[in-house]
Amino acid sequence: MGQKYIAFFFLIFIFTKGFSQGDSIEARIILIGDAGKLNSGRIPVIDAARNLIPFNKKTTILFLGDNLYTGGLAGESPTDHKEAKAILDSQANIASGTDAKVIFIPGNHDWYGGAKYGLENVKIQGEYIHELKNKNVQFLPTDGCPGPVNYAVNDHAIIVVFDSQWFLQKGEKPGLKSDCSSKTEEQFYKELSSILWENKSKLVILAAHHPLISYGIHGGYFTLKQHIFPFTDWKPDLWIPLPVMGSIYPIARGVFGSPQDLPYPAYANMITKIEKIVAPYSNVLFVAGHEHNLQLIKDKEHFHIISGAGSKKTRISNGKDLLYKAESFGFATLNISKNKNVQIDFYTLDNDSATHSYTKHLLNFSSLANKANTTTIPEPANIKRYVTTIPKSIPVEYFTDSVIVAVNTRYDRISGFHRMISGKNYRKEWATPVQLKIFRINEEMGGFKIRKLGGGHQTKSLKLLDKNGRSWTLRTVDKDVEGALPEALKGTIAQSIVQDMISAQAPYGALVIPPIAEAANVIHTNPKYYFVPDDPDLGPYRNIFANKVCLLEIENPVEEETNIISTEKVMAKMMQDSKNHVDQEAVLNARLLDMVIGDWDRHPDQWKFGTADTGVGKLYFPVPRDRDQAFFNSNGLLIKI
Repeated sequence: MGQKYIAFFFLIFIFTKGFSQGDSIEARIILIGDAGKLNSGRIPVIDAARNLIPFNKKTTILFLGDNLYTGGLAGESPTDHKEAKAILDSQANIASGTDAKVIFIPGNHDWYGGAKYGLENVKIQGEYIHELKNKNVQFLPTDGCPGPVNYAVNDHAIIVVFDSQWFLQKGEKPGLKSDCSSKTEEQFYKELSSILWENKSKLVILAAHHPLISYGIHGGYFTLKQHIFPFTDWKPDLWIPLPVMGSIYPIARGVFGSPQDLPYPAYANMITKIEKIVAPYSNVLFVAGHEHNLQLIKDKEHFHIISGAGSKKTRISNGKDLLYKAESFGFATLNISKNKNVQIDFYTLDNDSATHSYTKHLLNFSSLANKANTTTIPEPANIKRYVTTIPKSIPVEYFTDSVIVAVNTRYDRISGFHRMISGKNYRKEWATPVQLKIFRINEEMGGFKIRKLGGGHQTKSLKLLDKNGRSWTLRTVDKDVEGALPEALKGTIAQSIVQDMISAQAPYGALVIPPIAEAANVIHTNPKYYFVPDDPDLGPYRNIFANKVCLLEIENPVEEETNIISTEKVMAKMMQDSKNHVDQEAVLNARLLDMVIGDWDRHPDQWKFGTADTGVGKLYFPVPRDRDQAFFNSNGLLIKI
């Protein structure tokens, strides 16, 4: 038997090892990180992966950031640009001629090392990948947005991609004025929580550039060698002894970290938040690059895979949770079987010789118990159909069609002195019981599907899809100001004062807007008010919306085929082509209506723009949203002062 046949059967053995008889691979994910540097004019890890792993429709190659180490495609010289293009082409073409998929994730060096022009660099890289016009190659997330992006591997597994550098970036980055689905950290964490809940029965691979755990340099691990010979981390042959003085750098970096190290405050905060969200789910694997080595780590509940040895090599310290390490070029693969087994394989390179160096069965996700919090439905109580005081929890099946309830009586339960200082406002309206229809998410208007949790700092909202695919928003009428306050003011009297000022908002003001806007020829929605009961079909958002008065409105009040875009995108389109313009009269008309109704909350995200084709260019017309601040009125001494 020839050597090539022996090699073939050896590979078959590798890819079936750990799987039971009759089990077969349904998907494989190749993890290559930090491949942004040429070695002798090429990237050996890419060649090794192509030679060792079957590339077909079951295969997804995931580049885990730092796809470029030079000045990027916006490099200062033609030579820089040419080299950067060659590196990206080498990665994008890894699956050329096959049905395999390729996903690029940005890293800190793709953001120009976190420097001033980082956003420009990461956008240019994403646009370059997009312009390849290869449907099997994607750059995620796009436009410097944080994500998270849900990428389906198959029916049983997903990759949730996010841009971890967005959390660490000190320079310009997309925020409230952007088209990103998550414009703030709070929105990102809500969206991540939503994705995990919706996919709790699937394997979830949470992929980013920065790891949450590491025994490498970025994890703050330094040996005696670095304390005595600190320069060897930059150049292995630089054996200049600096006892005592040499300890300053490793101690400072190990305790406080650089912006790219796990102990750094912004980085540590991201880790804490993500770990808290993921904690209830046993079906999650973490994959990352950043460290220029290979690591497999198992904490109490989850496996962490670091595969950042695409073009550089750095050291790793020993650790109690470290199951495997390699300080060499290499990559990893995740193999997902028909019976929902997951296996990790590591491959290392010595010069051009690739070795299958480690394999381990990680988990079987067919029967993993989801420990996410659930709310127990109480037994139906002997309560009247119409109530003015809502208990903490009433089962949805108790209700028939409506209930009489006040939005919030707390604002009206104050002393005369308090009323004089803070104002009468709309306290009576907040405390007056009204009859509201019950909102059953699976029945109202044919039933809704939850897309994600939305809302800003104060309002909680659910993004919904109806049976026709139209987008709606269900948001609480009352607000919680805690999210809008600095940490130092939370739990203080300042929070109580700001919360009380919500009484200056007209709780049913949104109902008055449609006829006024219609008369003024301004585009508007037709919101409806509901009482949301303690409905188990709300899933993980049950505790947020149960037993609250909410407002439901459609997101796009114009024709369904009309393209709706953000203010920022309109400005960009006008910069690109002078033939594109805004309907200025319609904008002025809408702004005059804002002034008439006293709606002062008109930040950029409160405006969307519809698109019409004039035959010469695009005409953008305003679509105002979210009128919950209309008719704001506070008549107390405090606001006057």
